[in-house]
Amino acid sequence: MQKPVQPLGTKDLEAGLRPTKASDFALIAGIAVAMLLVFNSQGLMTWTQRLPSSATTAWLAERAYEWHGCMERLGTAQLMERLKLVFRQYTPET
Repeated sequence: MQKPVQPLGTKDLEAGLRPTKASDFALIAGIAVAMLLVFNSQGLMTWTQRLPSSATTAWLAERAYEWHGCMERLGTAQLMERLKLVFRQYTPET
């Protein structure tokens, strides 16, 4: 005897949801990367400095340094640092 097949979107966590196109992932990923570039420019700068040495990575590191400077002038870099401090206060040390 076969089990009845449940249609999509009928389980508790999926109730009322419909499948989406895979192309929606590209939009969501693009938004996430843009937010990281704006609010975590220090992380971008650190990442580019850790890349293997080459002319391309040197160019990327310079652009990341300039970008971080722009984000500091706009204030988004300081906002991220303040948020990190707040999260550290409420995160238990292991």
